[in-house]
Amino acid sequence: MKAFKKILAVVLCVLFISALFAGCQGSSKDGEITDKTMIIVYTEENAPFLYTGEDGKLTGFDVDIVAATFDSFKGDYKDYQFVQVEKGFKLGEDTAYTDADGKTYTSELMVGGVMKNVGTANEDYKWSADIIQNDYIAVVPADSQITSYNDIDKAIAAVSSKAALDALNANSAIANRLEAANLVDGAEAALAALAAGDAELAIVDSISFNALDGSDSYTVLAGTLGSDTYGFAFSHTSWYDESFNEAVKEMLSPDYGNGDTLTPIVETYFGTPAALIFSLED
Repeated sequence: MKAFKKILAVVLCVLFISALFAGCQGSSKDGEITDKTMIIVYTEENAPFLYTGEDGKLTGFDVDIVAATFDSFKGDYKDYQFVQVEKGFKLGEDTAYTDADGKTYTSELMVGGVMKNVGTANEDYKWSADIIQNDYIAVVPADSQITSYNDIDKAIAAVSSKAALDALNANSAIANRLEAANLVDGAEAALAALAAGDAELAIVDSISFNALDGSDSYTVLAGTLGSDTYGFAFSHTSWYDESFNEAVKEMLSPDYGNGDTLTPIVETYFGTPAALIFSLED
């Protein structure tokens, strides 16, 4: 019995130590992390920027961009790993990963559809050049009598998200002309409201809208209600942002390597090249 108690005590001790380390480390999808591994963090999956594919591995726009540019901005690193961390993680300061020996690692790069101009993001990070823009737009059925915002008096709008509703309300001259703006769960639900006759127009974000089948059968009213801008976030002490920007320019350049390899990736994940706002002049 005494031997059993000793074994149980050892097991509980091991579990306690493991739990202690688990509480301060991130989770890596693949491979071993060493001093030569660049840890790239994300707080949550966020399609189409970063998400788990059918093969169980991370995929998405940000993942493909890192794969295409890493050799150009890696410095002394030999490889990289994506590690999930908690929201509020501080680049260059907080522990991103703790290995089995208790060694801790930080990170200088955050991906996963990181949004600029929100909260303290612009002060918290050193940013890459702007890469992707997500517009808040109004769409109507192709046969709608609404052809512009001048035609929306007393109309009912189905609004796909709180962010889209905020963008609408920021345009008070437009919002005040509506009979109602009803919040629904996502762009697909907003278009379903149009089909059911429960709304005359849908307020959606362009990334979600363009990803839907049949989006080309709707009319997008001229003029956006607002935009969100996405880039890659670096720690303030990092110098990798400049090399990263140059690598993305090489992807976009029609005269470098295999020509423009950036635009096809944008089209794959966002359905249209219009989402790309990175330019060779940035």
